[in-house]
Amino acid sequence: MATSQYQQELGATAACTVRLAEGCVNPEDDRIHTIQGDAWFGSVKAAAALGQRGFRAVLQVKNNKGLFPKDYIDKALEDAPGGVHIVLSGTAPNGVELIALGYRYSTKTTLFFVATADAGSTRPGKEYEMKYTDDHGNVCVRLVERPDIISNFFEDSNSIDKHNQSRQFDLALEKCWLTQDPFFRLATTLIGMNVVDTWKLAHYHKLLNAPGTKEESKVTIKTFAGMLCHQFATNTSAFISAPSHPRLLAEISLGATNSSPSTLEISDLTTADNKENVHHPIRTLKDNNGLLHHQVQYPVGVSKKGKRRSMTRECKLCKEAGGKKHLVGFYCLTCGESAAYCCPNSYSDRDCFSVHVSRIQRCSLRRKL
Repeated sequence: MATSQYQQELGATAACTVRLAEGCVNPEDDRIHTIQGDAWFGSVKAAAALGQRGFRAVLQVKNNKGLFPKDYIDKALEDAPGGVHIVLSGTAPNGVELIALGYRYSTKTTLFFVATADAGSTRPGKEYEMKYTDDHGNVCVRLVERPDIISNFFEDSNSIDKHNQSRQFDLALEKCWLTQDPFFRLATTLIGMNVVDTWKLAHYHKLLNAPGTKEESKVTIKTFAGMLCHQFATNTSAFISAPSHPRLLAEISLGATNSSPSTLEISDLTTADNKENVHHPIRTLKDNNGLLHHQVQYPVGVSKKGKRRSMTRECKLCKEAGGKKHLVGFYCLTCGESAAYCCPNSYSDRDCFSVHVSRIQRCSLRRKL
C-alpha cells in the first residue's frame, strides 16, 4: 500500500480506512454517513481524517493509541465497577472535534473508543446483558449501563461475526473438506466467503426469505449452497428460488448423497403459487456427459401494449449461421433462458435443439492427484 492514496500523509492503516469509507459511499449521496470500525481501524488519525471528509466516525482503539489518552483513562477507571464510563473532548491537529471515551463493562476490562463529536450521544443507552453462572450453576443476566453511542456501535459491529459464524459453523466447508494441502484450504475458505456473501445479498434484495417468512421456511446457508451447486452442475443461469418443494430442497442441499441434480424431475422445479410459469418439458435429451437437457416453453409475458403473450427469442444456432432470423418460443432449461433453439414443434424442417445437445463435448472426470 506504499503508493496508495493518502498513504504518505496518514500512514497505512488510516489511509486504508479512509479509502474504504470513500469507496462505500456514492459521491452523489449528500447524506452524512457514520463509519464504525473495530480496533484494527481505530486511531485518532483515522477518526480525524474521516471527520475532515464529512463522515461521522466511531472507532475502537487498542494498539494505535497515538494522540489518544489511553493511559489517563485506564488509570481513572482502574478501580471502577462495570457500567462506568469517562468522556474526554478535544481537537485533532486538523481542527476536527473528537471525543475519547473509556467504558468499563466489567471490573477487569476497559474498552476505548475515539469518535467525532457529532457521532452520537454519550448519555445512557441500551444496557449490555452480561451473563454469568451463579453458585448453583444457573445462568443469570445482569444489565450493565453503557453510553448510547457504544450501544449503537455494538448493535452493528457483530455483522462480521455473523458472517464468520455462517461460514465457519453453519456452512462449515473446512470441516466437510478435510485436507492437509494449504492451497486447497485457502480455496475452501474463499469459496465459503463467496457463498455467504451471495446468500446475504440475496436476502438483502429479498430474493430469498421475504419479509414475513416463517423461521422454519427460511432458506438456510446449506440449502442455498445446494442451489448454487445445482446451477453449476446443470450449467444453467436459471436460479431456483425459494420457497420450493421440500423434496427439491432436500435433494439439492449440500451433502445430499442419494440423488443427482441432473436427475431432478421438471415438475419439482416449480412452486405451487407460480402455476402459470410451470415448466413442462416438451422433450428431454441427454448430452455426451449424461446431463439431461429439457426443452421447455418460454413463460407468458406482457407486451408494451399490455397484452399477454408468450415470449420469444432468436435461435442461437440460426443466428450464428448468419441466415434468416428465427424467433422461437422454446429454450433449453438446463442451459438457461438465453439458450433458444428451433425445434420440430416450431419449424418442422429444423431441429437446432437436438444439434445443440449433440455438440456438447465430453468433459474429463479424471482428477489430478
